[in-house]
Amino acid sequence: MHVVATAGHVDHGKSTLVRALTGTDPDRLAEERRRGLSIALGYAWTTLPGAQQPIAFVDVPGHERFVSTMLAGVGPVPAALLVLAADDPWMPQAEEHLRALDALGVRHAVVAITRSDRADPAPMIAEARSRLAGTGLAAAPVLSVSSLTGAGISALQAALGALTSALPSPDPAAAVRLWVDRRFSMAGAGTVVTGTLPAGRIRAGDRLQIGAAGSTSVRVRSLQSLGEDVGSATGTARVALRLGTQPAGKLDRGVALVTPGAWWPTTVFDV
Repeated sequence: MHVVATAGHVDHGKSTLVRALTGTDPDRLAEERRRGLSIALGYAWTTLPGAQQPIAFVDVPGHERFVSTMLAGVGPVPAALLVLAADDPWMPQAEEHLRALDALGVRHAVVAITRSDRADPAPMIAEARSRLAGTGLAAAPVLSVSSLTGAGISALQAALGALTSALPSPDPAAAVRLWVDRRFSMAGAGTVVTGTLPAGRIRAGDRLQIGAAGSTSVRVRSLQSLGEDVGSATGTARVALRLGTQPAGKLDRGVALVTPGAWWPTTVFDV
């Protein structure tokens, strides 16, 4: 499968566009639907016309208060769908999200100008190309769409298909590093964590270390991908791991589950 994260300012139509592409509302929480505002990471997937593999979307919140949530969703993802609105100027979180994508090394993206039924998208298309110049996403295609009328959706699907077909193939033999982006408990199942697996393979029965410097490991009792039980998953993939009962605080969002002994922690890095 391929995994693509959304990015962009609050209320520019990221979740609505994901729903138009997949038929699934990525806003899971009742409060999100009541307020029309994404708060947590959302998930949806589809297989585009003519595609061989499904695309899983990680839908991130656009509000400035939820930047840490956005980073948790985008961090391990190889490609992005940057969403801007035709009837708004370039906004602060659009800039912040673009800078985050660039800093995280995301080099594959499509830019969608939403609400093109409300305003001429040409000014924002020009603005987007100007803002992307000088970043690692300068070559990203920019398209106008309307989630309400469906205009431009077919062209966007084609652009996403071209984007994902050009992504480098991850190494299935690579050491596992799965950043947890959601943790919850289920009756009878214990602790479940989800994340984007960028490379490597996770199998039911594997033991994974909590953090590169950690001394605690967990056993993967079972796993799912795209809502289906699977015996193993190979990156790039969205996965949910059932780990049984785990101590509170050990597996919060942002913690990495890694192949034991394969990674080394550091407090020094080049910027």
